[in-house]
Amino acid sequence: MPVPTAVTHPAGTAPRVVAGVADARSSAVQVDLFPAPHASDGDSGQGGTPAAVRYEQFRTVEPDAARQFFAGAYTPGWRISGLARGSVVTHQRCAAGSMAVDEVVIAGRVSCQIPPADSVVVIQPRAGSLTVRGGALPTVDCPVLVAHGMSCVLQVSGARFDVVSIAADVLQKVGADLRVPLSQQIRFLTCRPRSPAAVRAWRRALDYATTTLASTDTAEQPLIVATLAPLLAGALLECFPSNVSEQHLLDASELPEVLKDAVSFIHCHADGDIGVNDVAAAVHLTPRGVQYLFRRQLDTTPTEYMRCVRLHCAHQELVAGVRSTTTVSEIARRWGFAHTGRFAVLYRQAYGQSPHATLRQ
Repeated sequence: MPVPTAVTHPAGTAPRVVAGVADARSSAVQVDLFPAPHASDGDSGQGGTPAAVRYEQFRTVEPDAARQFFAGAYTPGWRISGLARGSVVTHQRCAAGSMAVDEVVIAGRVSCQIPPADSVVVIQPRAGSLTVRGGALPTVDCPVLVAHGMSCVLQVSGARFDVVSIAADVLQKVGADLRVPLSQQIRFLTCRPRSPAAVRAWRRALDYATTTLASTDTAEQPLIVATLAPLLAGALLECFPSNVSEQHLLDASELPEVLKDAVSFIHCHADGDIGVNDVAAAVHLTPRGVQYLFRRQLDTTPTEYMRCVRLHCAHQELVAGVRSTTTVSEIARRWGFAHTGRFAVLYRQAYGQSPHATLRQ
């Protein structure tokens, strides 16, 4: 039996199940979406102009059909395993230019391996049980970032989650608007969000985007749709520490100058044997004062911030390293991680894979 693919139309109001495959016992279901009012045939909206949003929907209870669907729905394809026959899988996509927002519901247990990709992917848990192999999420609703050629394995047990895909050039454009030179590649320092407040801001932006995309009028409003990808890219850069946001700290007028000096000192001396006392001495504060400053303004500690910077530097070396001449222990020691095992644990928590796996890529 051929594997069904989603039937697509420019926009939709409500799903209409294709005749003959609506029975839940069938191997798979294709769903046709009603076209928008006044839409012409093909991928066009009102007046024959291209629709701003494309909608797709897929449903199956067959593990083989689900595996082949996920292998084709993403580039490169996701690899899923462990899905039991009869477990319902649904996938709804709203695609708009340089981004796509998918709602995935899996009524069963499955392992999803997300391979390295050029685009930036964020997994946003919505309900049920979803964990990341190799590192626990800070909170049950914490977004999972997969970026910069990193891979990730999701363990799903009866869960609903969003998959947000954003093209790298959208992040670059937002970074340029923040006065970051276009020649500087945007890279996230860690996969752990900066703060609970940053997570809440990201979710508000995502909720707005999904609500807007769900509206039947949105497909005929390209100017509104065009704002959504930059909105999500900006919220992402605010949520996760990156070379953009950390440089932006140095330019943020609302932050105390003493904090900017502390951040600059850490970046300049990340490869040295420095600690909180050294940062405090450099900015003429007590260690307790520096601790309070970082906690109040950045919702972190100087030690955690230094660790993120050093992990990022080690990560960059591992990505650029050559296996025949580079070792993980050498890089770990160079960036202040004397214990290679502890470095491997922290690295996996931050980047979703072992440092050796990064070096092999």
